[in-house]
Amino acid sequence: MRVVVCCKGVPIEAPLESVHIVGGDIRFGDTDLYINELDAYALEAALALKNSHGVETVALTLGPLRASEVLYIALAKGIDRVLRVDGETSLPELVAGGLTAVLRELSPDLILVGVQSEDWMGGEVGIYLSQTLNLSLACAVVEICELNKTHVRIKKEIGGGRKAEIRMKMPAVLCVQSGIQPLHYLSIMKRQKARNTPVKLWGKLDVKATTEVMSGRMAYEIIEVSLPSREGHAQMITGDRSEKVAKLLEIITKTA
Repeated sequence: MRVVVCCKGVPIEAPLESVHIVGGDIRFGDTDLYINELDAYALEAALALKNSHGVETVALTLGPLRASEVLYIALAKGIDRVLRVDGETSLPELVAGGLTAVLRELSPDLILVGVQSEDWMGGEVGIYLSQTLNLSLACAVVEICELNKTHVRIKKEIGGGRKAEIRMKMPAVLCVQSGIQPLHYLSIMKRQKARNTPVKLWGKLDVKATTEVMSGRMAYEIIEVSLPSREGHAQMITGDRSEKVAKLLEIITKTA
């Protein structure tokens, strides 16, 4: 069996001057990239399946050359092989569209993605992949209980602290939640050693072609990115319970 982990490179730091809007898309200039935290959990889940079931593992990313750092992390942790699609976009439908062709060729039994990205604060990539590849989908997956050639049994969050156990037909897309496996520390030496491994380039993102074939695109574009407003400020309310209540009522009355 083959498990592919889709790993996104997100900025380690993104000062406002490095953020640019290009055709309704967010670009982060030449900022250093690191693996999206929830994709790191997906990576750990894939490695756990490798250890328990002997699956082949592949890490895949779409990004510029500096996104190779994400794949070096995957190699250093024990992923079998890595692939990069050259391109730069934050739009989830373009990310998913750019990954679709290589995923069709790899024909994995499981595709793991983080349930959300840190830079976009959205969780659409896994949904788009399941749609374009016509695969089963589960979101907020917190445990992979069973895996065989035809089915995977998982637990997913359904809100209010509750979980649902689901048996899914494979192949499938799992959008992984934090805590599915512990994140393991990676030494600088291991990362340096991994950088000696060539990263295979699998094509280039064709924005026009991807836009034409992707169905269900969200009808929006990014207009502006700005820092949060600094008009308000935090105020500590001290005193006993009755004094705190009186002060809160005063504040609420003034702002109502």
